[in-house]
Amino acid sequence: MTVREHLEQVERQIGRKPQELEGPRFPELVSHVWSAFISLSNSRTAGFSGPNPITYEQIKAWKELTNTVVSTRDIEAIMSIDRVYMRVANG
Repeated sequence: MTVREHLEQVERQIGRKPQELEGPRFPELVSHVWSAFISLSNSRTAGFSGPNPITYEQIKAWKELTNTVVSTRDIEAIMSIDRVYMRVANG
C-alpha cells in the first residue's frame, strides 16, 4: 500500500482529509490558461491510436466561438500543457 492509499484510507475512516493530502493552491494568474486547456481538451478529436493533439486551428475556432481574448503566451502555454498531456496519454 502506498502512502497516498494509506492517507486516503485514513480520510475514509475519519471523515476528513489529512493535511498530507492537501495539495498546493492553484495559481490564480494562470487559471484562465488551465480553463482554456480543459475546454479545448474536452472537445479534442481522437484517432485509432488515442487522442489527437490540440491544433492551432482548434484554438482559433474556440477563441472566436467563445469570444475569448487569448495572448500568444497563453496559446504557447496551452500547447505546452497539451504536449505533456499527449505524452502521458500515449505512454
